[in-house]
Amino acid sequence: MQTLEMAAPILRTVAHPLRLRILDYLEHEGEARTVTQIKQAAEAGQAIVSQQLRLLKDQGVLSARRDGNFVRYDIADRSVLLLLDCIRRHQQNRG
Repeated sequence: MQTLEMAAPILRTVAHPLRLRILDYLEHEGEARTVTQIKQAAEAGQAIVSQQLRLLKDQGVLSARRDGNFVRYDIADRSVLLLLDCIRRHQQNRG
């Protein structure tokens, strides 16, 4: 029960379509990306993408590192990608 209670904040954090898109993009790219790159891939405005990145970073899902004038975001906890796999499998089983 304690494990489930600890997982709930992470599940709430990633349970948003744009955040899932961001995670999916970073997973497929396989390396850290800038806000601009993520914004373009997510087809969303910079302010909203920056807000979503901050939420994911604050929960430890993403990491951020400065690279000159840019901040590059990457997946900090790769186990969260298992959630994406579960979502994909669920959709395949429904289709």
